[in-house]
Parts: sequence; structure tokens; C-alpha cells
Amino acid sequence: MGFAARNVRRYSALAAAVLCLVSFRLKAEATGSERQADATASERQAKATGPERQAKATGPERQAEGHLKISGTRFLKPDGTVFDWRGITAFRLVEFVAHGREAEADAYLKWAASKKLNLVRVLAMADGIFELSPSDGVRALPRLLEIARKHGVYVEVVALTGTVGVKVDMPQHVKAIGEICARHPNALLELANEPGHPSQSAAVHDPATLQSLATLVPKGVPLALGSVEYGDGFAAGTYVTWHAPRTATWPAEIAAGAALLKRFNKPVVNDEPIGAADRPVPGRRDNTPGRFRQAGAASRRAGLGATFHYDGGIQTRPLTAIETACLDAWLAGLNAIR
Repeated sequence: MGFAARNVRRYSALAAAVLCLVSFRLKAEATGSERQADATASERQAKATGPERQAKATGPERQAEGHLKISGTRFLKPDGTVFDWRGITAFRLVEFVAHGREAEADAYLKWAASKKLNLVRVLAMADGIFELSPSDGVRALPRLLEIARKHGVYVEVVALTGTVGVKVDMPQHVKAIGEICARHPNALLELANEPGHPSQSAAVHDPATLQSLATLVPKGVPLALGSVEYGDGFAAGTYVTWHAPRTATWPAEIAAGAALLKRFNKPVVNDEPIGAADRPVPGRRDNTPGRFRQAGAASRRAGLGATFHYDGGIQTRPLTAIETACLDAWLAGLNAIR
């Protein structure tokens, strides 16, 4: 009887230990399954969320980074120093890249940087002056921006030109151009060249159209709607472009830009004044270096950004000797006043 009782107690203890071990193992397996399920769920959630985040990052609400910033009436570089806009008309650079002339675009940008010019103004579509379809412009623009950045040059991209003669889906085109500009910190965007010009469609003549298109451009991309001589409604971007009057006393007309700075409290760029050329054309071209020096000095005094316009800039050809003399005089005028 005593022996039997001892065996019963021994087997009871052994059974209890086995039950405890089985219970612990089952609990551990259950916990592991829960953890695996949680991890799988998290992974699925991450995969589901990823595209949504990506979609948000590429939409119009995306904040572009690394671009010129705007502080009052000045442009600032990412390091906080002032960016003095010294641009040049080079309308055809995107077209060069689009149609197998990349080496010419590279050479032009290298030359511009050597002249201490820090910006080129280009067209993303064109008809008549040269042929560049909107789709070809969108395709070639990223590469041009890469080449320009290599040379330390900013690019003011003009999205819409010649809209009377070119079939273009304006919202689609502006959205595509805006997203490209957002990815390239050396890009600025002007929606329309001379929006009230007869070569532009009736829709582009209406500042409300361009104000609506501006909402498709990611925030952080410096943005102008179009030159404000066609109306103050075109000043609704983050900076303002202006084509100073092309009168016989055109250098003196530039002083009026100071009033635009006060009116809009934004940077103002005199983007297409009278251009340099070998022969003067009243209201269009001048060939006197002294007047270009006056124009440079007037831009500096007024606090304006300034773009050198020249006859060959429409086709983006190298400057003639006279055009070079006018450019050098203009730069000297900009540098004369500190």
C-alpha cells in the first residue's frame, strides 16, 4: 500500500510536468503566430501605403526642394545668399536636346557660365520661329536641366508659346512641365510668354486661365504667370515677369520697374527688353553698347532681375561681335552699382 501510494504521487507529478510543458509550448506557438500575423499585416499595410505616399509625393501638392527661395522682392539661393538674376535669351535649347543637338546646348551653357550669366530663358514648345511640339519639349526638358546644372546655370522654362498655332492640352502640358521643374532645383517656370500677344490663344489672354493652371505646379517651384504689361492679373505667381517698354529711350523706361516691386512685393524680372542686334530696328533692336550699359545700370538701381535679350537668342546662335559688345556693356552696367 505504501509503495503504491508513492507511485501514484510520482506519476501524478510527472503528468503535471508534462501538462505544463505542453501548455507553455502551445502558448509560445500561439504568440509566434500572432507576431507573424502582425508582421504580415504591417507588411501589407506598408505595401498598400507606399503607392499612396508616392502618389502624394508626385502630385501638385508636392513641395519641391532645393530651388531658389523668395524673400520679399529677392531671390535667395538654398544657402540663404542673394541670387542676382543675370539671364540670357536662349529659346531653342530644349529644341536642341530634343532633336539631336545636345552638344550644341552643352557648348552654349558652358559659354554662358564663362560670361558669369547664371540663367537661360528657354521655350518648352514653339511654332513658327522653330518647331518644338509639346511632347518633344516635355521629353527633352529633364536632360537640358541636367546639362545646365552641370554648368551651374538656372533655367527659366516658358511652358506656353504660340498656342494659337500649336495644339496643346494646356493642363496636361503645364502639369508635366511643373513636375519636371519640381525634380530639378535649377528650374523656374513662367507659364506663358507674353500672354496677351496675338500668337497666344484667347484662353491664355485671360489671367484666370493661368491662375488656374498655376495650381497644377508643385509648391516650391518659383513661378510666374506671364509678363504683367498685359495686366496685373498676371502677377499672381511667386515672382513677376515684365517686358519693359521698347521706346526710343528704352534704358530710361526700366526705372519704372521699381514701382512694380513696391506694388507686388515680389521679385520682378525684366525678361525681354529691346534686344541687341547688328542693325537697329526701332521698337525691337539696338546695336549701341552704351545704351545696354545704361540698361544694366538701370536694372540694378531699380532692384530688378534682368535678362539680356538679343536677336540671335531666338535661334540660340552664338553672339556676333556687336551683340557681344552689347552683352559686355550690359554686364558692366549691372556690376557698376553695388
